[in-house]
Amino acid sequence: MRSPALGLPLVAVAGNISVGKSTLAEILASRWNWLLFKEPEVSNPYLPDFYREPQRWAIHSQMFFLLERYKGHLGLQEKNVPAVMDRTIYEDAEVFAYLLLDSRDWKTYRNFYNLALRRLKPPRLVVYLRASPETLIHRLKLRGRSYERGVSIDYLTKLNKRYDEWANSFRRAPLLKVDTDGCDFVRSLKDLESIVNMIEEALYSQESATLFP
Repeated sequence: MRSPALGLPLVAVAGNISVGKSTLAEILASRWNWLLFKEPEVSNPYLPDFYREPQRWAIHSQMFFLLERYKGHLGLQEKNVPAVMDRTIYEDAEVFAYLLLDSRDWKTYRNFYNLALRRLKPPRLVVYLRASPETLIHRLKLRGRSYERGVSIDYLTKLNKRYDEWANSFRRAPLLKVDTDGCDFVRSLKDLESIVNMIEEALYSQESATLFP
């Protein structure tokens, strides 16, 4: 595999709940033999409580995600090895926390977020996976996580709207938008190759240096 352009050797996969981020991140990391940083959702002790009472537990859950994402991003930065990240710190703050927190909690959260960004280098590429709310709810039901049973299509629609706003204004790193409606990159090799080719083309379009000089 050719070596990407200058910058932090990190490709981050972004997108709404159940869009396929984790699956694609695992595929890319395995295919390229890169380090994989998984989203720490399964270890978030506040997540089940958040799904039951979002308003009460939002700040707890979001601060946990922020800390874990910061530690993960910083750790990859310090290692400076090629890596694929499942979801970004930018989404945690600018999509989920932005929508979920009241003004008081958002102010506190934002102060921590801004401090974290001072130490972080942006990824080389952010891959934004997008799908319709109907596709998302279908995929969510297929994976069958018990604590996600309360996730409604209205909530996914609201997140989709904010995700689109975020992606359209995102300037911290190059961003590639990939529509996954009608695309099954898990079961269809053709679909997978199409997405990987798009990512690699974006990643290497301005190639100027190697990861291992």
